[in-house]
Amino acid sequence: MLTSLSCNPDDDPFVDPGDDRDQFLGAWSVDETCFKTNYTVTITKDPGNSAQILLKNFCNPGPNYGPAVGLVAGSKIFISNQTIGDGWTVSASGTLQNPHTILWTYTLVIGANSLSCTSEFNK
Repeated sequence: MLTSLSCNPDDDPFVDPGDDRDQFLGAWSVDETCFKTNYTVTITKDPGNSAQILLKNFCNPGPNYGPAVGLVAGSKIFISNQTIGDGWTVSASGTLQNPHTILWTYTLVIGANSLSCTSEFNK
């Protein structure tokens, strides 16, 4: 009895599915509810962690502040409680709706004020 083995790439458990972060990269136009303003956030890969991204200007703290750090899991981004501005603290989650839209919900604390915000990122 002869057995034939074939290699089907769909059956290979070691095929790299790609980097989930790639779908989030680039400059995003932001429309948010807390300050009713529009601004731009730039998302890049975190070179020090293969699951993280850097979000420059998240919540619009200004150009002199470092980026927020987000953890990517599939089509979601999670930003744990962190300082992003001059005493600004944020925790957030965003979900990719399609290749051009991310919907966000987050809590922003500035001094004694705690705000529940939503925003839409568009590309």
